[in-house]
Amino acid sequence: MKLAESKVLVIDDEKEIGWLFSKILSEEGCNVSTALKGDEGIAKIKKENPVLVILDLKLPHKSGIEVLREIRSFDRELMVVVLTAYETVESAVEAMKLGAHDYLSKPVNIKKIKNLVKNALITKKEAIKTGRERDKKGCTELEEIVGQSHKIQRIFHLINKVAEHDVTVLLKGESGTGKELVAQAIHKKSQRSENPFVVIDCATLPDTLVESEIFGHEKGSFTGAHKRKIGKFEQAHQGTVFLDEIGNLSKPIQVKLLRTLQERKIERVGGKKPIPVDFRLIAATNVDLEKAIEENRFREDLFYRINVFPLPIPSLKDREGDIQKIAPHYLKRFNRILGQNVKSISSEAMDLLIRYSWPGNVRELMHVIESAVLLANDQILPEHLPLKIQEVQKGHMEFEGELKKAGRIAKEQAEKQLIQRVLKEVNWNKSRASQILKIDYKTLFNKIKEYRIREN
Repeated sequence: MKLAESKVLVIDDEKEIGWLFSKILSEEGCNVSTALKGDEGIAKIKKENPVLVILDLKLPHKSGIEVLREIRSFDRELMVVVLTAYETVESAVEAMKLGAHDYLSKPVNIKKIKNLVKNALITKKEAIKTGRERDKKGCTELEEIVGQSHKIQRIFHLINKVAEHDVTVLLKGESGTGKELVAQAIHKKSQRSENPFVVIDCATLPDTLVESEIFGHEKGSFTGAHKRKIGKFEQAHQGTVFLDEIGNLSKPIQVKLLRTLQERKIERVGGKKPIPVDFRLIAATNVDLEKAIEENRFREDLFYRINVFPLPIPSLKDREGDIQKIAPHYLKRFNRILGQNVKSISSEAMDLLIRYSWPGNVRELMHVIESAVLLANDQILPEHLPLKIQEVQKGHMEFEGELKKAGRIAKEQAEKQLIQRVLKEVNWNKSRASQILKIDYKTLFNKIKEYRIREN
């Protein structure tokens, strides 16, 4: 995408800024138009269809934030660069949270304007190319994170943006949504990628060991401390600390963590001098920390220290279309790990996977596919899935047509589920199953064949 082919719209209430951008970018071959107010800018976007918008956050009548929200209501892909008054980490973070591609600080630098616009247009070109490839492949991946939904694509974008800045990230989401995978992706794309990525799982550490594990201890500092232990923060020097389920930390440990974040120094248990540490912190939680603050379970000052760049991770049920991409991804993975050769997932099985609510999110789906790969031969069928997933079809029966037909469908589904359950309980002893079901052996045999019930 060449500059000469590009329409750029500048929305800024200062005429001088609009004139400056017009002059600089017109010399580069861009077709530049300007707007002094938000509503005027929105109207020009809809009429002129620019490839890039440069938007001032401080506008009269309608703020830049409101304008950006309105843009996103009708165009989620339009490239927007935000103008901020001060070049600070906070303004960069705010710009990214609003969905901006990048930000420029005032007073504007001519060289920086040219470079940023060129890079934005290159990114737009790549996005168009990626979109076309995604339409062909139906899938976009970032490390182990797979999906094509708008929500997960937004996560990919934010990972790429925040990884460049050495700011603290707070990942929010239900258990199993892949928060650690997101943390790893941020680390791998950061300037610290060659250094350690250290995980601290606050949910599994016993209270008696938390302080020692995180900060380390000196020999003889307590009973059983037979030698010096280097804590996780020291192990992560010049790398990234991933503090998983931070909401589980006790108040005394929260105090010590807050001090570490403020001073970038740690003290080992039993130690007498502070030790400087250089790390980037990525924290994660599956609980509402603001509610925990209200209930006096989490320190408010620590919350504001870690909530610099909040990144909500969507649950699997909210990622429309992603199950169809994630399930085959794990099928390939577990074929390789388990030495299996399961070729596909049947349409009936996939339909059940799509209907299921996935309270355990991606982690639960991963375990379901792993188990199914072990049970299946050439193809994963409904009977290779857990019973709770097979049973989702009960709530989704299609009662179309005559009442008699609806009754038959319900009867067949109920029979199949009952036979499956009984056979499982008696370890596929068909004679015993026919006695419990009060049908003869031949009838049971025929129904197993009719309903395609297979032994798991």
